[in-house]
Amino acid sequence: MDKMFDLILIGRGLSNLLFISQYLKAHQNLKILILEKNKKIDERFISTWQGPGLIDLKKEYNIFPIQSFNEISVSEKNNKIKRKIKPYKYQTYQYSEIINILLNQIKARGIKILYSEVSQIKENKKYVSVSTNKEIYKAKYVLNSSPRHETNIDKSEPMLYQYFIGTTIKKNKDHNIKECQLMNFIQADKEIAFNYVIPFNHNSLLVETTAFGRLKNFDNLEKLHQISLTQYKTFKSLSVEKGIIPMSISQSFKRTNRIIPTGISGGFARPSSGYLLLRAATWAKESKNKNLNQIVFKEKIITHFLDKVFIKACYFYPDLAPEIFMKLFNAKCIQSIIRFLADIPSYKDLIHLIKTSPKKIMIYALFK
Repeated sequence: MDKMFDLILIGRGLSNLLFISQYLKAHQNLKILILEKNKKIDERFISTWQGPGLIDLKKEYNIFPIQSFNEISVSEKNNKIKRKIKPYKYQTYQYSEIINILLNQIKARGIKILYSEVSQIKENKKYVSVSTNKEIYKAKYVLNSSPRHETNIDKSEPMLYQYFIGTTIKKNKDHNIKECQLMNFIQADKEIAFNYVIPFNHNSLLVETTAFGRLKNFDNLEKLHQISLTQYKTFKSLSVEKGIIPMSISQSFKRTNRIIPTGISGGFARPSSGYLLLRAATWAKESKNKNLNQIVFKEKIITHFLDKVFIKACYFYPDLAPEIFMKLFNAKCIQSIIRFLADIPSYKDLIHLIKTSPKKIMIYALFK
């Protein structure tokens, strides 16, 4: 194999594949190589918003949800807020299915994927040298989604970890849950914890226990998760997933002349929520007509600022965080909150968000 390429993708992750599936529409003659260390694709679920003003994932990428919701809920203790969200939908996708669909689109264009672990990346003036445990490859540009989550974070800024354990279960009778339960807050010590529940059909559902904490304590989270599962009584466990997403406003896109970071390491995950799919899909479409030396990812200044205030509030006042979320999801216009979460708020939406937020908590956080 010729070892010189126009572009090498390090990692077969979501951001890289979304990008190259779009980029090939406008740049058909590029010589491209994908390097991935694992043949096995993670079996997990990923969710996002769809609706007016948002990139249409079905139209642009031919990916389809396995479940779609017109109604969501949040709850704390005995207080439950249930909201209709039309014209928006909250949709859940199977991660492995998305990856395979995108891979098939890319392979149909003659792009090869090699399963080999990258050991070194060295940037030179005219090319990037990528060493694996088998060969050394060269490329004019590199898209790198390999994790650098800890190394590119300014830890002088308040940051949290969003970490979770999810179990897909099957009951022998109906569970009677119709809506997506986005946040069902549970008691936790010095961190924010909640259950996230997605019903797939009448007797199967994903039950995920998530924490926002300064540290990652999976042992304690596992205990909370097992307690949460007991409410479903008799069930069969189908699969388990775990993950960590840094929640930091200092983790931003920082490219060099020839190396373009993507995914979480590129700052694609929304600091306040961890949402990545929409950001990556939108960035990929917006980048397809650009030259590789022009590719950047820019956050919106106002949403970045509000995310910073939100993270500080959760960092310094975790016991008050449920109040923040309950007020937001009880907003008069829930669509404004969804547009903010989906990264497309109008100025009117932002004003509504600020009016709805618990001002005392947010002002204290702002000046911390």
